[in-house]
Amino acid sequence: MVEDIQNGAILPPIVLGILTEPSEIEKIRQFSDYSEFFRFLDEVDIDRISIIDGMQRTTAILDAFKSGNLPNLSQTRVEFWIAENVNSLIYRMLVLNTGQVPWDIGRQLETIYYQLLIQIKNKLGDEIKIFLADSKKRRAQPGQYQSKIIVELFLLFSSRKSEIEIKDKISEDFVRLDAIEASASNDSLDYFITTLSLMIKLDKSFSRLSTSAQSNDVDSDRISNGKDIFKSFPAMAGFCAACAIFILDEPGFQRTSMEAKAKQVELDSAISNFCLKLEKLSLEELRKFLEIELLNQKLLQRSTQVGRFEREFFKKAFASLIRNHERLTDLGPCWMAH
Repeated sequence: MVEDIQNGAILPPIVLGILTEPSEIEKIRQFSDYSEFFRFLDEVDIDRISIIDGMQRTTAILDAFKSGNLPNLSQTRVEFWIAENVNSLIYRMLVLNTGQVPWDIGRQLETIYYQLLIQIKNKLGDEIKIFLADSKKRRAQPGQYQSKIIVELFLLFSSRKSEIEIKDKISEDFVRLDAIEASASNDSLDYFITTLSLMIKLDKSFSRLSTSAQSNDVDSDRISNGKDIFKSFPAMAGFCAACAIFILDEPGFQRTSMEAKAKQVELDSAISNFCLKLEKLSLEELRKFLEIELLNQKLLQRSTQVGRFEREFFKKAFASLIRNHERLTDLGPCWMAH
């Protein structure tokens, strides 16, 4: 592509997404010429601008420019997609890239996930700590997650599944359609952020037990304390899938917006009350309640497809927790739900 650009090829436009406030949308509509719009762009925080289509073209143009062989008077066509919420930007990015082969949805989402993360951070504040891709930091406390994990959890939530095989082209097509449908709804991201907030609450409640809960050979166990539970990606994936199904119903079924919001309130109440129950327990009572030894025993009953087994295991476990939170005297029934 670099050589094509150097030879004067005409490329499709690069599409930039701009996240704005409702008042700014009205302001933009009043602009009489492009100069006013460009002055507006100069004042927009760079964090609110992202490339939603044309990453490869942008890289090639920059490479051609750096080589010094860019034709004189070359111009780059740019389109702007202006939206009031990040859902619309994700929706637009997915639609623009539908039909491209190969299409790695994870990589494509990373062209816009930074704005997704900003919106999550703005809503959850100090509840969550997100480590960006170039950060060498790793989870040390509950509520700390890698940015890539948040993006993957969004994909899982939007598809209402505990696992998505991105490398499988057929599976990829269905994931894309699920993500487009979910992103088209302004409520979708709110439901996902609510789910993240509840996962953080549960993570912090479990993490009160941060020392070994085992008296046997801990080295043979994957999970040795409460903080280890959500250190596991399968546990996070299972929780998000269970919450998505509770709010939005199983894949293939649909709830009305009013029904989904009612289920969200019900879910919030269930997890919040459950966490309050855990806070009242002493550390010894919490150790017994978490049944970590049983959890490790159940995880050892895995098939050769370890990741798939564990994601389904935790999805069923957390679905059981949501249904039975009021009558649970320990997590044994949840760990035995699979």
